[in-house]
Amino acid sequence: MHYDVIIIGAGPAGLSTALHLLRHSPEWGERLLVLEKAVHPRFKLCGGAVTRLGLETLRGLDFPLPLPLEQFFVKEVRLKYQRHMVTLPGKPQLVIFNRADLDAYLAQQAKARGIQLREGEEVKEITISSNGVSLCTPQAQYFAQVVVGADGANGITRRYTRHKTAKARLARTLEVLQAAPKAPSLLQDAAALFDFSLLKEGLQGYVWDFPFYQQNAVALNRGIYDARLDRSKPLPPLPNLFRAAFSDSQSAVHPPWRSHPIHWFSPRNRFAYPRLLLVGEVAGVDPLFGEGIGPALAYGQVAAQAITEAFERQDFSFSTYRARLRNSYLGRYLMTRWFTAEVSYRLAGQGWFPPLVWHLGKLLAGLFPPPDLFLPPQG
Repeated sequence: MHYDVIIIGAGPAGLSTALHLLRHSPEWGERLLVLEKAVHPRFKLCGGAVTRLGLETLRGLDFPLPLPLEQFFVKEVRLKYQRHMVTLPGKPQLVIFNRADLDAYLAQQAKARGIQLREGEEVKEITISSNGVSLCTPQAQYFAQVVVGADGANGITRRYTRHKTAKARLARTLEVLQAAPKAPSLLQDAAALFDFSLLKEGLQGYVWDFPFYQQNAVALNRGIYDARLDRSKPLPPLPNLFRAAFSDSQSAVHPPWRSHPIHWFSPRNRFAYPRLLLVGEVAGVDPLFGEGIGPALAYGQVAAQAITEAFERQDFSFSTYRARLRNSYLGRYLMTRWFTAEVSYRLAGQGWFPPLVWHLGKLLAGLFPPPDLFLPPQG
């Protein structure tokens, strides 16, 4: 079966790429195919937080905001380091979804708009030649002019590119979902906590704690993120640090928790090969916070522009994709996060540095007003 474009992965990055192509021209409904190895709704390890970057991208694709899903509006982000706290108000700052519900909704909307999506079909082999790309699944063999890799840190696209000198830059996470107390303070305050206190223990990241809605009930999403940006430093014991962060009896976390890698953005990453574009986590997401959904959605717009131009010129080298990404809003967003992570996590072991950052952060938070109202008033 022949298509102009085949997208591997029906998460936010892959579906956003398809929807942006369809927005450019309705003809893309017949010209592209999305292959997804799972069946929606699929379980996905993820905090489920969507920033204003992601919400703005969805708005640009004519999605109604707020989305018709269970969601928690975070009106206050708290950044903590030991006794120091920086509070960032917003209207909202984040919206937290159940990730499985979000992906299923996006997939349903993509199909309703005319995107061809085949679920339960895993790509087992990729072969790229000067004439095109061949993909093999247990069900069929496909041929395309262009393939978009949108299947995450553990997908076949990452395995394929690893043999082509694409260095992996992987962060580690542990995550647990647990029932919430009847009135958790974070829920009452509409807040999310990101605690960087364990920087002093060698963690290159933070512990998070925020509520979300799961099957009409309030639950807590808790986790620990280690960027592993400076690999010369010892590997911190994540399970021990995770337990210590929630050591009091009311908030203790217990196994089984789940772990998953996050492939993060660096300007030294490779983002394209002839006839192959990388988007979302395959290309690299925010290394500072590990934010994935917002950048994944934004990658779709950049990739769709590159694909459209490639077919207009009949040039599938994608030699300008790096520059296009770098000059986009997403590129500037990721570069800022990468530079901040490089400085912060490499200097975190210096005792003077984290308190200085938090004092400066508190000053800046006081100078700038909260972002404008982004979503329609609730209720």
